[in-house]
Amino acid sequence: MKNKNRWIGLGVFLFLACNFFLIYFDSDHNVEQKSYVNEWSGTFSSDIEESLSVRGVFSTEEVTPVYFDEQSGSFQEFFVDVGDQVNNGDELYSYEVLNYQSQEAELERESTKLQEEIDAIDTYLLALENYTIDDSQNNNTFGFNNPFSNDDSQDEVEGFIDNNQDPAEAELIKEEAIADKEKERTQKEAKLAMVEDQLDQLTSTGQTITVTSTFDGVVTDRSEDLNSPLLTLSSSELLVEGKLREKERKMVEEDMKAEITIQDLDDLELQGSMEEIDSFPEDVNVHSSSQYPYEITLTENDEQIRAGYHADVNIITDEVSGALAAFEKVLVTEKNLFAWKMTDQGILEKSLIETGLEEAGIVEISSGLEGQVKLASLPRDQFRDGTPFITPIDLRNLKIDDLFQGSLPMKETILLGLFNR
Repeated sequence: MKNKNRWIGLGVFLFLACNFFLIYFDSDHNVEQKSYVNEWSGTFSSDIEESLSVRGVFSTEEVTPVYFDEQSGSFQEFFVDVGDQVNNGDELYSYEVLNYQSQEAELERESTKLQEEIDAIDTYLLALENYTIDDSQNNNTFGFNNPFSNDDSQDEVEGFIDNNQDPAEAELIKEEAIADKEKERTQKEAKLAMVEDQLDQLTSTGQTITVTSTFDGVVTDRSEDLNSPLLTLSSSELLVEGKLREKERKMVEEDMKAEITIQDLDDLELQGSMEEIDSFPEDVNVHSSSQYPYEITLTENDEQIRAGYHADVNIITDEVSGALAAFEKVLVTEKNLFAWKMTDQGILEKSLIETGLEEAGIVEISSGLEGQVKLASLPRDQFRDGTPFITPIDLRNLKIDDLFQGSLPMKETILLGLFNR
């Protein structure tokens, strides 16, 4: 056994010595150069996202104060406590009217005013709905198709829809404006119903009026000393608020997707969308960085979350699906970015590439490589462009005894492989 190992060691030494002398005395470069590749990986398909990490805090989506005018009468009692859930039409408090005729006149004026505001909203909605956006033959045409629309409403609509805007963008602005106006109309209708209810109460009792809610939410504050506001109602829907620094503000746009993680709730994750980013900073100071408030609306809710909870926010600033990608460590930067491509013909090629997005050590390959290819990684000082490459033998699956057993062609192939220049 010792003699056998001794002969194997001698054979390896002679092999290395022969190769050394062949290369050393090869002044005419007759010996073919090879590249030795010890580590390699390959390109693959991947979804890549670039993101910005900031901090945020949960807040109520909407806060509505409820007031009581002491000149209207004498306060009697509350019907709700802090923490109570209230819906539109639920009783909040009552008061005793001091001057019947004055209160009746005030409620009638308020009713008339609300009805006029609702009519104005209806006119504006009609103008919006009849505002046409035509992109036929790549010519943007904007206008009204209803000859009975109010001229003032037409001017107002044309004021925020630019004739030079992209039609798809203009259509989106139109849809958002319709949704906002419909929401405003619903609120006005709720207030009108409350006022008319108070008028009915005044007519039937002549003395006591119960104020009802025009809002769905939770009672978050109640003024025991009857200071204004008497009650504060907060929406049950939550949003995430925070601030962006100057550099971050340049990277973020409205409607970008966001991932919200609450560490204190076992890393609970929610999805959201950047709803609003202020165009102006909260404070302007020459000695400090400006900060821009933002709001993220949630696409889902969780009953565990409460207003005031803090969260980690990951804003998706750019993304690509199914991109050709590679690990960053196999890419080489000198004057230009390139990768060592291992071809199916056994040749190592230096391929200039261009990259796109990057995430956690994975880089998008935008040009220079196509399809699934192998890329050499280490040792780079052994790589030569256009040369055959060799890789190490996997000794775990190699049995020395099997190499010298079997047919003569097998032995000849092994010897040719060892001594082939």
